[in-house]
Amino acid sequence: MRKIILFVAVLALAFGVWFFASPWLAMKNLADAAEACNTAELEASIDFPALRENTRAELGHAVRPTGNGLIDGIGGAILGSVGDAAVDALITPDGMVTIITTGAVATSLLPPEMRNRELTWTVEYEGLSRFRGVSTYDDGSPGPVLLFERRGLGWQVVAMAITA
Repeated sequence: MRKIILFVAVLALAFGVWFFASPWLAMKNLADAAEACNTAELEASIDFPALRENTRAELGHAVRPTGNGLIDGIGGAILGSVGDAAVDALITPDGMVTIITTGAVATSLLPPEMRNRELTWTVEYEGLSRFRGVSTYDDGSPGPVLLFERRGLGWQVVAMAITA
């Protein structure tokens, strides 16, 4: 009977350690893969179809026209098609390297003083199967936020928010 109790206690302890440590390890592995430009590891850590779909949805909410007029409808359609093309071009392994390491969508478009800023990543738990990787620049301003979901025993990025 003692062996069973001991086994259950060890199993519960192992689950607790995994629950609290695996998000941190997933975030660290993702950041390390981005720093090393390891696109194969990024492809394993990021669900690109889900990330593209969620980014398109977020972009669609951001550029939604405010009125009902014909001009708003045409403008919304143009922005939607341009946004879809931009998402397809940016949400790639190379694009994610740039976003994860610099927090910027396109570093070449940034002024020189905003390039090569340090990002610090932290983890915010959202339950057993979700957490957020939250970044902060060295000056304290917020950076991108990555939403991870559990896939089996591992984690994958499925959504992202880039602050303005």
